[in-house]
Parts: sequence; structure tokens; C-alpha cells
Amino acid sequence: MLKIYIIVLAAMSVLCAVAFGIDKIKSKGDASRTPEIVLLSLMTFGGAVGGLVGMYVFRHKTNPITKFHFTITLFVSLAVQAFLLYKMIGGAANG
Repeated sequence: MLKIYIIVLAAMSVLCAVAFGIDKIKSKGDASRTPEIVLLSLMTFGGAVGGLVGMYVFRHKTNPITKFHFTITLFVSLAVQAFLLYKMIGGAANG
């Protein structure tokens, strides 16, 4: 189960970081943008590390006044995903 969770976290993180990058590129032109709910969902459902990378590497969705919900979602999701990983590692070591 631990290996599957790590694979899911890695895949979702890559997908999330790529989504942030694509949305940043699209923000410079007239192309249709990625809806914010998609980016927030990717962070929530396993892509928090990728969201962190995407937000700060691409400098996208980091304004603390207008995009505070991204920062809150990022850190809550990161904490939950890290806690679950910690519990799984502890369970794997004991079982």
C-alpha cells in the first residue's frame, strides 16, 4: 500500500506542477486558462508537492491578497499528505 501511495503522490505532483506551468504560459496570451478548481483539486488529491514547486518555480498564484486560497490549500494538503505518509511508513515498519 505504501508503494502505491508514493506512486500516486509522485504522479499527482508531476501533473500538478505541469498544470501550473501550462496555466502560467497561457496567462500571457489569449488562450483558455486552467480553471482554479482544477489546480486546487490537483493539490488536494495528492499533488501538494507539485503545487509547491509549480507555484514558486513559475511564480504563479502566489499573490497573498488575491490568491490566499492557493496558499492555504497548499499547506493544508501538504500537511495531510505528509501525515498520511508518516502513518503509512510507521504502519509498514510495525507490520
